[in-house]
Amino acid sequence: MAGCGAVGRWLSEPPAWFHSGAPRPPVVFVHGAFGARLRRRQDGREVWPVGTAELLLDDYDQLALPLDPETGAALDDGIEAAGLFDAIGTVDFYGPLVGMLQEAGGYRLARPGQPPAGDAPSLYLFLYDWRRDLARAAQDLARFIEQVVESSGRTGQRVDLVVHSSGGTVARHYLLHGARSLESAVALGPDFSGAARVERLVAIGVPELGMARSFQALVEGEPLGLGTVAPETLMTAESPYQLLPHGDDAWLLDERGQPLAADSCDPDLWRDFGLGIFNDAIRARVRAQAQGRTAGHERVLMLERAFLGRLDRARQFRSAIRSAPLPAELAYYTIGGECRPTLARLMLERVAGQWHARATPDSVRWPQAGLDYEQLLLEPGDGTVTRASAAGRPDWPKSAGAEALCSGPRESTFVCASHNQLVGDLDCQRALLRALDRLPQAQAD
Repeated sequence: MAGCGAVGRWLSEPPAWFHSGAPRPPVVFVHGAFGARLRRRQDGREVWPVGTAELLLDDYDQLALPLDPETGAALDDGIEAAGLFDAIGTVDFYGPLVGMLQEAGGYRLARPGQPPAGDAPSLYLFLYDWRRDLARAAQDLARFIEQVVESSGRTGQRVDLVVHSSGGTVARHYLLHGARSLESAVALGPDFSGAARVERLVAIGVPELGMARSFQALVEGEPLGLGTVAPETLMTAESPYQLLPHGDDAWLLDERGQPLAADSCDPDLWRDFGLGIFNDAIRARVRAQAQGRTAGHERVLMLERAFLGRLDRARQFRSAIRSAPLPAELAYYTIGGECRPTLARLMLERVAGQWHARATPDSVRWPQAGLDYEQLLLEPGDGTVTRASAAGRPDWPKSAGAEALCSGPRESTFVCASHNQLVGDLDCQRALLRALDRLPQAQAD
């Protein structure tokens, strides 16, 4: 990512909109997956990110959540979010964004419970364990923002939300349902109590329609550095299921390149095609890692219960965040990437009696003449989230549901940057500062 020193190059002659005289609300930043440092509460030892060498070669099994043997529910593992993942070695992550907001935006880092420092607007960093349930993270975000509002000392104070990646799905649940649990959100519908506290939402690289990459990760694992988070490790987490494709876009194809009517949260889909925990190779690996045949069998059954339970909760989560459009009075801005080939659809291919979910053109074992696999599987995006998902507008639409999901005032900016480099991209930073310095649309009209 570009460092903060680069900011000065384009701010040497500040544009007319820069640092307008209007008072600015505090900003609350919500990170995405892998975006918070994780440590053990007992001794403070950091488990993510690991050292530079481990980041390249680790198998990341320390990220697996412990499971209840009877239900597969995730148990407390004594690990907590302890800081923003700003950088490791020479590799930047969120450091450039935070530095830019302070240096170029004039914000000051603050913590809830502390009074604002002078007249400068405050910047708050909301941290959560990105492995865990995003609906519960949204409830924590609700409490966090209430503390921010109380710290401001101003009646009716609103905040600006800046969100990246899966942090945007946390924010959407909060905007629609406030501090309600997922169960209450599904049963009662939206009350928009979160949106009442927010002036602007700036969504950076957010998978508004879910992402095929999450499905691929639960099938093949998630590459990190030179290593991979194994699918059986990811299966213990809760959040990957909540980022699965929503189904507005055709996201799963048959061997002829034709769309399949498939719900990513349907257990029968995974079971019928032998994917995820129902894959024979994964089940064999899980059994081999256990101590003894009986223990291996029980471990597989426990992971299966966890898998099915998380799919069901992901279905409820998807229902909750799609239960209504965001309020028209909420100023809503999108920033995304559009110049990287990005997985949009997977193709099922049967080889030697087993189904495989192909995610790249060169992974197709028996290519069929006349099929353009790049066009079928890939779309422009940031390498992780397609432009269509970031915009909430499917390129290969199967329904009109996305229109309701993303209606309301909205401006979009698309830049040439990869997913994890978006927040350090200068064009993205320009667009972010413009959005934060602009009056809400309702007042501008």
